[in-house]
Amino acid sequence: MQLAHQRLFIWCLIAALPIGAIAWGTLDDIRYKTKGADGNLWAPYMGRGYMVKGEEAPGTVAFTFDDGPDHRTTPVLLNQLDRYGIKAAFFINGARFHPRTAGGPENQAVLRDIYRRGHYLGNHTFNHKDITRLTESGWRTEVLQVEQVLRGVIGRRPWLFRPPFGRVNDTGLARLGREGYTVVMWNLDPLDWKATDAADLLNRTRDVIEQNPKGGVFLFHDTNRTTIQAFPLIIEWIRERNSRLRAEGSPTLDIVGLEHYIRSKR
Repeated sequence: MQLAHQRLFIWCLIAALPIGAIAWGTLDDIRYKTKGADGNLWAPYMGRGYMVKGEEAPGTVAFTFDDGPDHRTTPVLLNQLDRYGIKAAFFINGARFHPRTAGGPENQAVLRDIYRRGHYLGNHTFNHKDITRLTESGWRTEVLQVEQVLRGVIGRRPWLFRPPFGRVNDTGLARLGREGYTVVMWNLDPLDWKATDAADLLNRTRDVIEQNPKGGVFLFHDTNRTTIQAFPLIIEWIRERNSRLRAEGSPTLDIVGLEHYIRSKR
């Protein structure tokens, strides 16, 4: 009887796989999406009108990347993130993956891969415009059009928003909140766009961490080749630093996803 029950359970499991594939994507997608740290599973809980500043989860760091995707650089970063088991947040510009933009189709493929691998996707406007200066028409173009194009690529809208240049006013915050967005700022900025090479960016990152020993939210750009080259060096340095601090009995910095920062707001 027990053997019969086991066979029935296995048969039901096999039969359920096509249903899971329909709900979550292909069987290859399911391999990613059943991970506990999957941003796709957390995403619907993110749109609560909060503001993340980077101080909400002391003792941790979260990685965010702006201005992509870029088919020439982002795929390399995605492989690095997989290698280290890190879930990041990508704040995307709609112009990068609009079907009529040069490189748009290639960037759409990268966008689907970001989603498939379980990273967070956030709205960073269509053309990287200052939202404090937008008219009603501009708002529809810069904010709402990103939602429409993204739905056409992955079938879902974003729930996270990062204002270009970090500029946002009370009016913008109120509207973003009504539209279900959580605004994600940052407090760790190594200014990767200024770095001359990977070693320089590693040093900049070290300085930022030493100035902010409790950690926070990193701002990087996945369109920057220097950032892609430096990322493994940065992760290895954080790991080495943690090992040294742990041996000394001092606080370390865990690498986490943005859900840790948003959960603390709730």
